[in-house]
Amino acid sequence: MKRFLLLILTLLLYTELYATGTFSTGFLFAVDGQNGAIDKIRNDINHDMRLTQYSDPSTSINEIDTIYSPSLSINFRYFYDRFMMQLAWEYSTCFFFNEKGSITPSSGDKNTIELKYSRFTFPFTMAIILPAWNNSRFFIGGGLNLSFMMLEVNKSDYATLTRFPDKKNTYSGYIPGFHFKIGAETTLSRNYSISFEYIKYMSKNFTVESDNGNSEIYIGLNSFEIGVGINYNVNSGI
Repeated sequence: MKRFLLLILTLLLYTELYATGTFSTGFLFAVDGQNGAIDKIRNDINHDMRLTQYSDPSTSINEIDTIYSPSLSINFRYFYDRFMMQLAWEYSTCFFFNEKGSITPSSGDKNTIELKYSRFTFPFTMAIILPAWNNSRFFIGGGLNLSFMMLEVNKSDYATLTRFPDKKNTYSGYIPGFHFKIGAETTLSRNYSISFEYIKYMSKNFTVESDNGNSEIYIGLNSFEIGVGINYNVNSGI
């Protein structure tokens, strides 16, 4: 991370600035590719179900599949020639596409498992601008972010998957991290532009206790997003 920030600062120092600044605000509609730490939690649950089936072959399982979550960002940007600063607010959720699986032991009731995930993220980004053609440009950069993540694990039966002791297990916590961003933007008219972005979020995993304190999980923000945005730009004259 230190080397990446040093590279960005070095490039900025060697970048000549000629133009006046531009303020921009817009929306980015994206797809969250790994749902933060949900990928690990889903794999752990699937692993537990496979172990149960291995010890009792008559057990029937339906593993939890990967589902991509939609996300929406509102961003505020400032451009000065080949330099960009951006502050954004992002919301991602799998509320409409909850991840589900089930396990039915040979002697017992079917246990349906459902994961509900959502997060708010506040990323701050610095980037360099690479001019292209016909009022288009590329940008590459990175920065820091703070996320508030919420996960709910629901079960229909107590007997299996005992790492989640209750039928409803809720976890939440603040996750600091950093990100890398690359994208392209082209002008549609005098004030409007469209952008395409790839964002890679990274963080350590943190131990988070359930709301009632009887279980814990490791959760972080290690995911990527691909999105398209629409922006409104105003030349500030400064």
